Amino acid sequence: MSHDWRLTVSEAIRRPLFQHAEVVAGNRGLGRPIRWVHVLEAADSCQYLNGGELILSTGLGFGGEREKRLTYLTELIRRKAAGLCMELGDYIPHIPEDMRELADHHEFPLIVFHRPVRFVDITQDLHEHLIHRQMQALRDLETYSRSLVQLSLQAQGIPRVLQHFQAAVQTQVFLYSPEAAPHYVPPLPQSVQAELTELMRTQFERHSASGTATAASLALSAAKQIVYQPVMAMGHLLAFVGLVLYERQADEYLLLTLDSTVGTLAQIMMRDMFVKEQALATENRLFDDLIAGRPIPEELMRSLMGLPLNGKTPAYHTMLMSFQRPAAAADTLPPHDLTAVFRSVMTRLGFRAFVRCSGNRFMFLLVEKQPVANPRRLLEKAMQELGRISRQMLGADTQISFGIGRTGKRLADAARHLAEAEQALAFQHDAHRPFFADLGVFRLLFHIPREPVLTSFIHDYLDPLLEHDREHGSALVHTLRVFFDTNLSKQEAAEKLFIHRQTLYHRLEKIAECIGADFTEPHRRLCLEVALRALDWLDSTSDADDAPASDQGVDRRDGL
Repeated sequence: MSHDWRLTVSEAIRRPLFQHAEVVAGNRGLGRPIRWVHVLEAADSCQYLNGGELILSTGLGFGGEREKRLTYLTELIRRKAAGLCMELGDYIPHIPEDMRELADHHEFPLIVFHRPVRFVDITQDLHEHLIHRQMQALRDLETYSRSLVQLSLQAQGIPRVLQHFQAAVQTQVFLYSPEAAPHYVPPLPQSVQAELTELMRTQFERHSASGTATAASLALSAAKQIVYQPVMAMGHLLAFVGLVLYERQADEYLLLTLDSTVGTLAQIMMRDMFVKEQALATENRLFDDLIAGRPIPEELMRSLMGLPLNGKTPAYHTMLMSFQRPAAAADTLPPHDLTAVFRSVMTRLGFRAFVRCSGNRFMFLLVEKQPVANPRRLLEKAMQELGRISRQMLGADTQISFGIGRTGKRLADAARHLAEAEQALAFQHDAHRPFFADLGVFRLLFHIPREPVLTSFIHDYLDPLLEHDREHGSALVHTLRVFFDTNLSKQEAAEKLFIHRQTLYHRLEKIAECIGADFTEPHRRLCLEVALRALDWLDSTSDADDAPASDQGVDRRDGL
């Protein structure tokens, strides 16, 4: 397959219609590609050039006037025209030395016709030749893409695809991924491989946060550059496919070939990830047992998870991720499909990851492969990346929340730490942090029996307000919650409730009538806030058909 599909100035002047033409300046620019052919006589019209045009002229617009002809030539160079072909005659009998010097300085081909030639014939000939080459390039690309489909279905698909890619572009190609050994086709000396691998590792880390899928270039020297493109799948960066160019620029054909190769490799790599997910059935069942709190000997769990049987058990972290999508986008993508991608993200961050999806939640058990000095920072990075991928795949309007339990030491305690993550998720709005360790006084609710302690506590402090809201359709409970959340700021509370301050004053008076005028005193406020959060927590952890506090007179409707 030929990749040299563009017509250069050097090739154009070898066409029959240029047999009486001569290159009088700018010989070093004959390799410039021609995108189109255009007749242009005046410098004022140069503004319509897009670059890459071979210009035909008789000198009508400038003739023998030095300033006009240099302005004309300067504009062509500035607009990145491919070259200038001039017919010698009455308007310009010869090419002045100042034009030759300017063209040589900018390596801009300057060609003259010593005999009259029909510009329409040149335009037609070169345009037909350009279109023929471009059509051939499209046919070659289609053939190449079909062959990639066949290669992707064979064993050793990635090496075969890279070999096919290298044969198409006729230069050094490579595949870099942080999770596997890099591939170089053809093979490179070890020292060169190590240098190039380190360079791409740095680029990978910089590129990971951007999420862009377009090709980029990296100059190695004045004559050598790397052109690479990310292999993306479901918003997750898997690898880089790149090639090394020496004294060559990346043209459209090369970039389209690279893009087709990247698409095929993304499919192969995603397929491999899903196959690995299917092979993790035993680990998934073990994670289910841990979630359910089933008694399993610690040694057996470590063995099934592939952890060392002797020595200290690695620390682990439990995390819950909850998402809510707009109704219109609820069926755009089965969230289970993100499991393999999330596992890859966590593996790259240094965790042995166990991931399960249930409804609109993902549950994570993250075992540290090596002791982590600052696990909180690493978990924050993980949440940021999971959130980015989820919003990219599920929609920018997707609401995502996290809850993280305390660091675990014994696998048998995983269910308890996952319950901590559940509470952290429920109270994240109040604590403004997803970590159970940051919940403060709300952590106590986790250890208080729901029946009858929490329900009676809610009943004692909030029942008058709940009764009023139920009977009158008011919103006193919600008003009290917002009033406390704004630290007793009446102006801010009224703004968040979207009501006038006078309406807020009326509601606060009614709250005082129901539960006493001292509800803002520190001791009373603390109890009321705990009761409000306990009510929210019970609502979030109770099924629709099972309201634990309803028997104690607590109504779930708070007037919202």
